[in-house]
Amino acid sequence: DRISFKIYLDETARFEGLKAGEFDFMREFTSRNWARQYKGKQFDSGELKKATFENRNPGDFQGYVFNLRNPKFKDIRVRKALTLAMDFEWMNRQLFYGLYKRVQGYFPNSDFHTEGLPKADELALLEPLRDKLRPEVFGPMPIPPSTNPPSSLRDNLRQAQALLREAGWTYRDGALRNEKGEPFVIEFLNDQPSLVRIVAPFEQALAKLGIGWNYRQVDFSLSKERMDKFDFELTTRRIPGMVAPGGELLEYFGSKAAATNGSANYWGIADPAVDALLQKVVQAKTRPDLNAAMRALNRVLTNGYYSIPQYYGGAFFIGYRAP
Repeated sequence: DRISFKIYLDETARFEGLKAGEFDFMREFTSRNWARQYKGKQFDSGELKKATFENRNPGDFQGYVFNLRNPKFKDIRVRKALTLAMDFEWMNRQLFYGLYKRVQGYFPNSDFHTEGLPKADELALLEPLRDKLRPEVFGPMPIPPSTNPPSSLRDNLRQAQALLREAGWTYRDGALRNEKGEPFVIEFLNDQPSLVRIVAPFEQALAKLGIGWNYRQVDFSLSKERMDKFDFELTTRRIPGMVAPGGELLEYFGSKAAATNGSANYWGIADPAVDALLQKVVQAKTRPDLNAAMRALNRVLTNGYYSIPQYYGGAFFIGYRAP
């Protein structure tokens, strides 16, 4: 027997390989491709088929990631304001063909998803840390802003403008500026060309607030080098869904990792309360203990507004050759 590995340098060539019979099974990750490309004579004849397999797997976290090492993102009011500028509902209708779900928290669609007020097992972990936590942590779990009626992007941008004003950013001389007159400009670092159409609506919404946008497209090697040095302002990152998380979370959210080049703590989160909850996760001996620690951690991270949550897929999209 023989196993052959084929490497395709772009999505179009890969899809043509499926149609040409070079391989028999392909998972699609791009909603636009799934909606527009999986059709034609071969699909009409049944030679090729497409199938959607919904799942209950833990959802991936994906979001715009703030580099908290940058002074402009240290104020939580600024991070909240920028979160209000993303219109997921429009994107899902116009760009994603309604195939995606909004990320809520850092562990969506899992046992660690958090909603409403803290439960008793979460409070048992949060109360000893109360003096290190924002009061909001003990209130209802925040949910991402929506533009579904009666809400709208216009209303959300008005709220964002008020938050920015409180944080010392006002619109004058054609741009959003701080007390020193410096304009608010964000550099977005990206190594995925397919994200261009996705970030464009966000860029347009930020422009209405007077925020400038520098789109920095780089290849993977340069992106890796810059991310290892935390040399970025805003980027997109994905964390795969987890069934049994443990020590790897220290690499994502631990204070030590925040100061270690090459770590996955891209945000630069260095919070004693987060560190304490991470230890509860690592030391958990039962599933209920793990669930409680993860939900408490989720609650603290989400209330920090360290990311702008994006979207995840709740299904596998498969194209395959009929047997």
